[in-house]
Amino acid sequence: MRPDNPIRNFDPRKIAHYEKENYVAYYQKDWLRLLRVSVGMVGEAFALSLWQAIYAAYLVARAEIAFAPFANNDVPKAEAYMRRFYQFIKNVHHEDFDVARAAKLDVNWWIIHRNLFGNAENQELVDALTDLYAEAYSVEPARVKEATRLRAMGMLYSDLWVNEGKPADSPLLAQEEEALYQSYKALKEAISG
Repeated sequence: MRPDNPIRNFDPRKIAHYEKENYVAYYQKDWLRLLRVSVGMVGEAFALSLWQAIYAAYLVARAEIAFAPFANNDVPKAEAYMRRFYQFIKNVHHEDFDVARAAKLDVNWWIIHRNLFGNAENQELVDALTDLYAEAYSVEPARVKEATRLRAMGMLYSDLWVNEGKPADSPLLAQEEEALYQSYKALKEAISG
C-alpha cells in the first residue's frame, strides 16, 4: 500500500461511531439503517466520495444480509459481495492487495465472531482480524495486534449488549464505541509509521 494513500488518513472517532451503529442496526435487523451507517463507515474508512461510499456500503450490506441468517447463512454469497467490495476499493485507490484473500479473510472473522459470540476468550478472533489488516494494509501482523485486540474487545461489548436484550440505554454501547475508537487510533498509528 502506498504510504500516501488516503485510506491511511481516516478519523478513528468517526469510524468507531459508525461501526458501533452498524452493529446496532445489524442486530436489530434494521437493514435500511444498516445501509445508511455503512455509507458513513466505508466512506470514512476507505476515503470514498459519497457516491462511491453508497455503492461500497451496498456491497457490504448485501454481504452482511447474506451472512445474517443463523444458521442458514450463505457464506459463498457473502464472500462474493466482499470480493466485489475489495475489487472496488482496489480500483479506486490502485492498491496491490489480493482481492479474493481480503474478502475471504473478512468473512472469516465474521464466522469466528459468530462462533465465539460473547466469549472473552477470543484470541482466534484477534488472529483473524490481524490476518485481514495485514493483508488489507500490507503491514506486518505484529504491527496491528493491539488494534485487533481492541477491536475484538469492542465486539465483545456489542455481544454482551445483545445478550442483555439490546437495551437502548446500556452503558455497554459507550464501552463498545470507546474500545473501537482506541482500536482505530492504534490501527492508524500502526499503518502510518
